[in-house]
Amino acid sequence: MRRDELQSTGTQVPVLATVALGPLPQPGNWARRLELLGMDVITTGAAVDDPELIRAAVAAVPHRPVLARAGDPEALVAVGAHIVVMDGVAPDGAYAFRPDEVLVMPVAADAPAENANDVARDVLMAAREGSPSSLWVAAPDLSGVPEDVVEAKLRAMAEGARMARMWLAKEQFDTD
Repeated sequence: MRRDELQSTGTQVPVLATVALGPLPQPGNWARRLELLGMDVITTGAAVDDPELIRAAVAAVPHRPVLARAGDPEALVAVGAHIVVMDGVAPDGAYAFRPDEVLVMPVAADAPAENANDVARDVLMAAREGSPSSLWVAAPDLSGVPEDVVEAKLRAMAEGARMARMWLAKEQFDTD
């Protein structure tokens, strides 16, 4: 993540921010569910967003940044999207989530739900290879996975990222 660029839009996310980058099973009313699962960035879960979907996500979770996929970036940002998956430059006030973002994807689309401890280990390994503040913890396309399994995967991902943040903070402040 280009943290300075993201913060210049007024969007704040924690280190190792979690996001469901790919589509989720539809219809899912995912915005509020993602918040309850502990995700840092909210999405509609749709493969292609439209202004009504984004407007509903913003209304459901007004205090978290909303990521929009595909669609018309200008229209999506106008109704409240903070982050738009796109090549190039984002509309004013938004962040372009580009293909070159640094990601760790600790959950898979074809496996049973992961364990939060395993997710934390994978996230920590990725964080130690680079700059944790530039890393997104992302879920892939989960649209073909049953909703209960998706919820379990995203819950484990959010909890694992939280555990990784805590471990990094502990390392930073521990003295030998």
